[in-house]
Amino acid sequence: MSMFSDPYEQFLLDYLVTKLENGSNTRRALLLYSEQITRETAFKKRLMGAIKDMELGKHKLEAILHKHKFLNSFQYSLVVNSTNTVDGLKLVLSFKKANSNLLLKMVNPIFVPMGIIIFTFYGLVLYLDLLQRDLVQLKKLNPDVEQFLGIPKYFTYDVAYIGLGVSIFVTAFIFFGYVYSEKYRPAWLYKVFKTQAFSDGRFMFRILNGMLAAGISFHKTSLILSKDYFKEGLKPFFAELADIISRNKKLFTVFEKYNFPMIITADIKLSELSKTSFSDVTRALYQTCDTMYEKNINYMVLQWKFMFWLIAMLITVIIGSDVINLVISTFTFKTLYQ
Repeated sequence: MSMFSDPYEQFLLDYLVTKLENGSNTRRALLLYSEQITRETAFKKRLMGAIKDMELGKHKLEAILHKHKFLNSFQYSLVVNSTNTVDGLKLVLSFKKANSNLLLKMVNPIFVPMGIIIFTFYGLVLYLDLLQRDLVQLKKLNPDVEQFLGIPKYFTYDVAYIGLGVSIFVTAFIFFGYVYSEKYRPAWLYKVFKTQAFSDGRFMFRILNGMLAAGISFHKTSLILSKDYFKEGLKPFFAELADIISRNKKLFTVFEKYNFPMIITADIKLSELSKTSFSDVTRALYQTCDTMYEKNINYMVLQWKFMFWLIAMLITVIIGSDVINLVISTFTFKTLYQ
């Protein structure tokens, strides 16, 4: 849900669920909703198109909502495979605000200090330009002045540009590397960053539990998610899960292959031995992921803050203090010779 999207569109499904539960006529409910929108927005045009399709009576509500883009493919699959439309829409609403991406958690502890490091080296490049001009002027007054200024040996363009390049590369690598692997190669992240597995698990196991509670079999649930899951990198995971279920093999082997934490795979292995229902297993797992995520993310952010802010402070203080000393030295020599 985007903060810039039409607020009427944001609350359409909530409104529909309320009306359907109260036994209201769907078409009349949507007409009443459309009358609240005073401007001819793109959303209102889509809504009026949906109302016209309902008047024709050729398609079910969920098909019309999908046709007019009020439901995406994944959400449409959830509704179609639920026991009824209301339960399906409730299932969609329960997942709508979930987000396993941790980029926002990285802004202050990682990207802000990396930005400070980048600007520090960029500032060093700019200062070196000024220093070169000052040296040209001072050498005219005294050819030996450079040795008295105490210019640090690392004050060279090579060091400045290497530092700038490395800091930009590290920042870009962390950002784009995380964005790519989080979406397309989550198994890579799970191997080195268990907190991401718990973050994804909070959402994934809730979806599984919700679909099972809505009356969809585990095998069918896995097949649906293998085609329509929002994270591309986990579609093959669900495809393998569906295959394992159809062949009556052990589920935990798939979770191990995708590097899920031991606490998750062990729980699945134990539940398979004790013949616990899939619904109970998924409920227990999303509760486990909730707990482990809350415990791990705070510790992880604290580690990031300590490491990246410490590096940023060291680089900024060292370069900044040397620049200040040189500014004072050059100013002093200019004053003396003038």
